[in-house]
Amino acid sequence: MSFYFAPREARTTLPCPECGEKLDIRRTCHEAYMQCPACRRRFDLAPFISRMDDVMEEFLERLFVDRV
Repeated sequence: MSFYFAPREARTTLPCPECGEKLDIRRTCHEAYMQCPACRRRFDLAPFISRMDDVMEEFLERLFVDRV
């Protein structure tokens, strides 16, 4: 039996609403969220879903549903 481990973070092309830097999508054992590497602000995923890029879509495809 093989196991697949999803990455814990990825850099998206979506800009931070506060400073404009490209956002990271991150996950913990219990949740997924967006975070800016520059200003360190953290954001819920919901406002970004409608403008999701390929990186965010691929990242979310690998998560268990209870984290979203």
